[in-house]
Amino acid sequence: MKIVKSFYRIYLRKTELEACKKFYMALQGVDRPHHEFHYEEFRLDIVGIGSILLIAGDKADTERFEATKLTCLVDDLDAVRAYFIQTGVKIIDDIKVVPSGHNLRAMSPDGTIAEYVQHSDDFKRKMAGNAYD
Repeated sequence: MKIVKSFYRIYLRKTELEACKKFYMALQGVDRPHHEFHYEEFRLDIVGIGSILLIAGDKADTERFEATKLTCLVDDLDAVRAYFIQTGVKIIDDIKVVPSGHNLRAMSPDGTIAEYVQHSDDFKRKMAGNAYD
């Protein structure tokens, strides 16, 4: 069990997304996002660029997620869940299927709410053309 990559979440409106994508791609010297998809269930556009995760939607759509400050890509979500149960970490949303694989949300002992996600092989294949790492 390990964290493969961490993403700092930035919430914004869809009208701001293109300008922010260009800014973070230029800042990090890349010509396209690592991953990019639409999360239909919550009407959100998700864009990963380096260690930045842009989450774009209407205010009403992003508000429910804004307490979540961090996304951690992990290699074994079941092991992370077991560790949380063993150590008494509060699981806010248990493991569920999401467009990129599976995730859960938990509150660490310091009060930080984070999403922990394990990307599916199918998602990795779909994102391979986007310099997925």
